[in-house]
Amino acid sequence: MDYAGSILVVVRNVETDSPENYAALLEQRGYRVEYVPPGQCPLAAIRKQAPLAVLFQFDYPDLPGLASLRETKQQIPSVPVIMITQAHSEQLAVWAFRARVWDYFVHPIDIKRLIDVADTLAKIQQGGPTKRTELDRSNAIPPEARLRCSGNRKEQAMLDQILTYVDGNLHQKIVQLEVAKRFGLSPFQFSRLFKRITTVTFQAYLLTRRVEEAKRLLANPKVSVTDVCFTVGFQDLSYFTRVFQRHVGSTPSHFRRAVREKPATVPIVESLEQALAYEVLFTSEKPQSVKP
Repeated sequence: MDYAGSILVVVRNVETDSPENYAALLEQRGYRVEYVPPGQCPLAAIRKQAPLAVLFQFDYPDLPGLASLRETKQQIPSVPVIMITQAHSEQLAVWAFRARVWDYFVHPIDIKRLIDVADTLAKIQQGGPTKRTELDRSNAIPPEARLRCSGNRKEQAMLDQILTYVDGNLHQKIVQLEVAKRFGLSPFQFSRLFKRITTVTFQAYLLTRRVEEAKRLLANPKVSVTDVCFTVGFQDLSYFTRVFQRHVGSTPSHFRRAVREKPATVPIVESLEQALAYEVLFTSEKPQSVKP
């Protein structure tokens, strides 16, 4: 098997330092996996070998571990950082992406998506994706965050299937007529049903979903605006720019600059009050140990 690149796993577990089974699967894929044990700064190892990605592994993120992740990204911004955590909260995910992680995984880990992310990074390191559709399109909106319908369970199940289909085909042209036919409905029935159970039209939802995916991809400075345009299903860059500006209030380029500058406003050394707040926030979900 050809050598695909090295991945540095920075173990920041509180309760155990044993790597998870994803490491063996990455090695089977052709990646060399190396480790930085708890308490050791990863910067020297990163500068020494220039890994394909740095994977921070947490069970229950604490303040020192999160500070190490952010310092790594600030000191060596060109190296993609991936975060894996057992404890999860909305605040933690927001913090992670503001710290400019490449991707964020929660246990149980989606191994296929992790390998897809590694393969995407390998292609970028080798000179960029050979096709626009090879950019990461696998970060589908979780079902619990999707539109909820006002109808019955059958209608909600159909809506979930429709949204899953949209997520899986966002990179290409989606015709409402074909979607309706796929679900055994006439165009009129489909349009009326979608509007009734979501309060928005299908086309309005589709445009909004494309723009939201574009915002996610634009956070990656290595992906061009043109690649983002085609990856989210637009066929014309100027039209994409107009739609994006109408929805977001700024052009894609201005939005990217704003996203890149925003984390810089957070100081490296936080006040005592902020530090205590992070400590409570990210350890509050840690379960109590159970005695046998």
